[in-house]
Amino acid sequence: MTITNGTDPTTSVDGFVQSIEGIDRSSFAFDGDRIQALRAAYALVSRLETSWDTVARLVLTEPALGASLKVARDLQLFEKWHEGGEDSPQTDAQLAELTGCDSLLLSRMLRHLAATNLLKETSPGTYQQTAFTKSLLEPVFGAWADYLYDATLPCFYKMPEYLAKTGYKNPADPNDGVFQYTKGFRGSLFDYYDAHPVEGATFNNMMGGVMAKQAGMLDIYPYERLADSQPADSPTPLLVDVGGNVGHDINKFLAKQPALALRLVLQDRQDVVRLTKCPSVVQVSAHDFFTAQPVKGARAYYMHGVIHDWSDEPARQILAHLRDAMAPGYSKLLVHDHVLPAHDSHPQATAYDLAMMVKVSAFERTEAMWADLLASVGFRILKIWGSPLATQSVIEAELAPVV
Repeated sequence: MTITNGTDPTTSVDGFVQSIEGIDRSSFAFDGDRIQALRAAYALVSRLETSWDTVARLVLTEPALGASLKVARDLQLFEKWHEGGEDSPQTDAQLAELTGCDSLLLSRMLRHLAATNLLKETSPGTYQQTAFTKSLLEPVFGAWADYLYDATLPCFYKMPEYLAKTGYKNPADPNDGVFQYTKGFRGSLFDYYDAHPVEGATFNNMMGGVMAKQAGMLDIYPYERLADSQPADSPTPLLVDVGGNVGHDINKFLAKQPALALRLVLQDRQDVVRLTKCPSVVQVSAHDFFTAQPVKGARAYYMHGVIHDWSDEPARQILAHLRDAMAPGYSKLLVHDHVLPAHDSHPQATAYDLAMMVKVSAFERTEAMWADLLASVGFRILKIWGSPLATQSVIEAELAPVV
């Protein structure tokens, strides 16, 4: 058989398949090249799919996949498999015995996981783990399956109903949006997780997974722009990580600049920072970023995935507290977040935008929206730093001159 372009045969199907079967993550010297190739592969799938293929994927394949992963998570399938030797292929009957699941039931889900390439079927009814399923053994990453069913799917399920009910107005109230409508709760998402600690723990792990798996600040922003002339033991903090979860970004920073631990500060809510993963020499403190910033005159105040949780008015409150703590001519503001382009956005960025809408009535911002927001609080943008390694950018800003 041949692949045709218009009416002329161009490439044999066998040749095409063989040409792509040998390509994987290790085929690229630079991760930016891998990301570019992945984006092209997404576009290729879209061009190859018929309308029915797309419907079948959206309505059948992907919902069944998420459900199968959640059941596997509940059964602790991958954990028990790992304990018995993660690289050893197992039959569906062996895995059913290992988990206490009905053999026929489990075989049906294993078959779907293999059909979608999340497991490898080495022979009929025999399976081997993949890099993805092994990654689910990490607590901060494996929590995604739970969070998918705790909040993501329920909120997107209710989104059309909520928008119709509210006259298709853009959600803007963090205390009364799709999340609250879904959960039957009055208050912010963070209030909800305070009141529901089991789901709150899943949320915190999920957020840790975001930080752990994404490119770090220094993968995007050059350290030379941050460095100052002060010694490594200076009492003046070099970087304050505001809303930094348990310290994944701090640890990525230390992996490249290990001598600067004494000048790093991690801040988040008390229930989060008590679980910190930072070295003990890093300054860790509980802080509510809606209150005055207690660390004054730091070289940089850094926020990763914080401002996109908030619409403009609460975002201004957060930024104003940082502005008031900054030293003119010395301090910087570093905002690590999505910056949506005018066109051709990455699907992760557009999905994040809608996720922010249903979870916290907020949104991802374009470059112009970031400029307007920051200017309204007294900042000016120096540069927006991007990298092929990341779908997010780092916005470097400073205090605007007083006119």
